[in-house]
Amino acid sequence: MKILWVDDHEILCVALSEYVQTHASELSATPIDITPVFTLASALEEINKTAPPDLVFLDLNLDGENRGAATLEHFQAGNPSHVPVVVCTGLAPGNDHEVEILRMCMRDYAARGILLKGGAHKKMFIGLSRILGGELWIPEEVLLRFACSTQAPSAGQNQHHLGLSPREWDLARCIARGLSGKQIARELSVSEGHVRQVSCVIYDKLQVRNRVEAALRVNAELALGKGAADTRLS
Repeated sequence: MKILWVDDHEILCVALSEYVQTHASELSATPIDITPVFTLASALEEINKTAPPDLVFLDLNLDGENRGAATLEHFQAGNPSHVPVVVCTGLAPGNDHEVEILRMCMRDYAARGILLKGGAHKKMFIGLSRILGGELWIPEEVLLRFACSTQAPSAGQNQHHLGLSPREWDLARCIARGLSGKQIARELSVSEGHVRQVSCVIYDKLQVRNRVEAALRVNAELALGKGAADTRLS
């Protein structure tokens, strides 16, 4: 697997690249070859080569005007092969503005995941492994903040959101909040086995592969419902 790691902090970029290559056997079933680059221009040059990388890890604060979601926007505009891009950032999930930047990266610019530079070492290692395995990955703390900024429709609305039954929708909203299987079971007064079974049904109906992808779909639906409610009130 060919990876392009883009970060204008050269020492950090090289260190992360070497770390991933050193632990390649623990992270991926295939060999990993990483090219570190330090500017957006260099990154665009690399992905437009005859043999582009298979995956890109992109810092959001690079040279010049490349800051925040604009960095990913500029990169995707010059990414004709649609090489998957994972945002690797120092943005803080506790900051509302920075959370919205991360949401834009996922929603508007097709990021395939998020890694937090300031996150726990173990969580970052897990995220890397999942991403290299082809999964979409978002840290739980970011996923929870995504959910906090959307509100579910009122209980009086008996709608079947995304083709889910009311009970499945209740569980799906718990997934969108970043709750664990045990927490969902406690909140809905069901067994953990029931949570696992219904979760599989939800994944199948939403045509997603895992909890993260399901949470993104549900949060998008909640945001649409909130927007429609705001329009009616205005």
